[in-house]
Amino acid sequence: MSNGDVVVGMFNRSDAAATVNVNFDQLGISGSRQARDLWSHTDEGTVSALTATLPAHGCKIVRLSK
Repeated sequence: MSNGDVVVGMFNRSDAAATVNVNFDQLGISGSRQARDLWSHTDEGTVSALTATLPAHGCKIVRLSK
């Protein structure tokens, strides 16, 4: 985003629940960021990686702020 924030979409395309892990180095991000779940409108604190258990065909969208 223009202010330096990053939006990350995590998707489970399988027919069963799955745990999805995203390391920041995979995204070219170093250090930790403030995470906000954009679907549930909740702050998730300071994180240095993302992990979510998603239902079948589920998704999670997170905004990472400096």
